[in-house]
Amino acid sequence: MTNEGSTTIEYLPSIGRRVRLGSWDDQRVSTYAKIHDAIDAGDWDFGAELAAYFVDEASVCYGIYRQWVPDLRAFLRENGIDAQELAEIDRGIVAKLDLPEGDHWDAALQWHKVRTQGEELLKAMHLHEADRAHEQLVELKETWRRCHDRDVDHTYGLMSAIVERLGEESIGRMWDRVILPLFIWRYEKFDIDKSQWADALDTLMLVACEAMRGHLVGPERTGDFELIETDDRYILRFDPCGSGGRTVRGDVIEGTPPRMEAPYNWTVSAEPHPWNHFQTGVCHYCTHCIRLMEELPMDRFGYPVRVVDPPRYGVPDADGQPVKCQWQMFKDPTNVPAEYYERVGRTKPAVFGSVALGSPSLGEVTVAMPGSG
Repeated sequence: MTNEGSTTIEYLPSIGRRVRLGSWDDQRVSTYAKIHDAIDAGDWDFGAELAAYFVDEASVCYGIYRQWVPDLRAFLRENGIDAQELAEIDRGIVAKLDLPEGDHWDAALQWHKVRTQGEELLKAMHLHEADRAHEQLVELKETWRRCHDRDVDHTYGLMSAIVERLGEESIGRMWDRVILPLFIWRYEKFDIDKSQWADALDTLMLVACEAMRGHLVGPERTGDFELIETDDRYILRFDPCGSGGRTVRGDVIEGTPPRMEAPYNWTVSAEPHPWNHFQTGVCHYCTHCIRLMEELPMDRFGYPVRVVDPPRYGVPDADGQPVKCQWQMFKDPTNVPAEYYERVGRTKPAVFGSVALGSPSLGEVTVAMPGSG
């Protein structure tokens, strides 16, 4: 598959569901912006198709947190935290997640509002009501942002509780408990012994772009990001990422601080580990990208599927500005520089692929993972 041409929504067998196709330059533009453009152009059928897909993008992220939250709770229970203490931990986290108007946050109720507002947007599209469609889209995006961001906060509060009770060294074990199913479902397909890399890279890029649009990256939280192509790689930059980047930077829309500060006071990496690049200040949420996209594939395939450079709490860039999160995906994964191995405590191998490395089977996925991508 080559990802060229104008925007279309099509079923893609390698992902197992429909996705948004188009040139890489097109992929960096949020679905949100494209819907507004379609409304302005009076392209109602295409706008409605994009509007339905906007909810699809959101649903992949929403589904992930439906797995993460119970698995993080289970990790605490499996490591000696009794049910009463766990309930108190959870209540304390959720109490800090009220909506801006003061209403109690309920994930299922908020997702119901996302779905309902998506349906109202489609009605406005079908009736060719431009002003109402624009208004509904703005409301839908904001409802999804509130839903998404509080799910992220919920998971981060649980990660902080894990560090406080079990020590920071438990983060690696925690991620192996939580994200191994995600790795099998989403990243095992990027083994060069199972797929041609040219095809795998297209799929890897598509799910990366889709995920970050779904996470509503960017300063206005619309899902727009930078995408740069060089001779040997693709570079994606998020200002900020809608999950870990917002956690470190704070919520500029709601005016709340980094989650390491009051009223949250949640922990951040304070010790060197492979899954934080042996650096302090990496938020616990961001460490899942390093574990999932660098460490696990290096150990199984001999190369990372994405090279991740997360922001660090309290560490600005050279100009004093907040650091953007960056992902790099190499056109030839065997050409990833050795320095990216060394910063996670590994050595670049001489052979690549699970067969050459003798990687053991991870078995079959025994649960239905959300999103199928």
